[in-house]
Amino acid sequence: MSGFLTLRGLLPAAIGLLLLLLLPPLVLRLLWRWNRLETNFRGDPIPQSFGLVILLWAGAMLALTAVLSPLIRQSCLLWLGALIGFGGLGFLDDTLGDRQIKGLRGHFRAAFRERRLTTGFLKAAGGAMLALWLGTLLSPGNLLIALLDAALIALSANAINLLDLRPGRAAAVFLVLAVLLLGLLFAADERLESGLPLLYVFLPTLLVWERDAQAQVMLGDTGSNLLGAALGLALARAPLAARVVALLLLLALHVAAERVSLSAVIERHPVLRALDRLTGIR
Repeated sequence: MSGFLTLRGLLPAAIGLLLLLLLPPLVLRLLWRWNRLETNFRGDPIPQSFGLVILLWAGAMLALTAVLSPLIRQSCLLWLGALIGFGGLGFLDDTLGDRQIKGLRGHFRAAFRERRLTTGFLKAAGGAMLALWLGTLLSPGNLLIALLDAALIALSANAINLLDLRPGRAAAVFLVLAVLLLGLLFAADERLESGLPLLYVFLPTLLVWERDAQAQVMLGDTGSNLLGAALGLALARAPLAARVVALLLLLALHVAAERVSLSAVIERHPVLRALDRLTGIR
């Protein structure tokens, strides 16, 4: 039995390390070959949708863990479905999106006033439905808590998307919040399994952030949508009071983002500006 347990632990670690070495250069090469480029804030064309690295690595590790560890299979499959869903919606917007329309309000105005369906609207509507499904799975039999969890997932996904306007910013915010949430999860449940899915998203994000911070690649909505959803899923396991506070902060952020430019606010405040420059080049 001990040999099996050792093998069961070593196999995912070996496969994960191999994929961490192979996936970033492979995805980068494919993005260049497919001409998946976008102009960054400095006017340089760079590969977009590099968040695919996170989706592919975390997805592979979640699937492998689900096969090898029946006790956490349900949790891994739920996370896998969430990452594929939110990452896929982000990839759709990266591929076919209209960059002239900004913000949730702009996409909803295009849908209901102009009768024009945008990928941004599809991403928002699809994300909301996916979040509702996840909320009911996380809190079956309790509609109010299920709605709270769904709102956390959907709003978190869009919140990280809102931050992805400068190199490294969105990934860095995810990494900091993920560390806090991992500490919270492990404090509440000492078993490694409690935070393993979030850890699977955290590790490849470290590699992606390094290139993103240097303005060599863009996360794209593929990455930012996925990272936000992962934070929302982790928040849904936090104490109720923490979830309520997080929901209020997310709502405040979205209201503010519809009225002012978050990048402009950051630039106006010295402390925020200094912290922001730690996340990537400006």
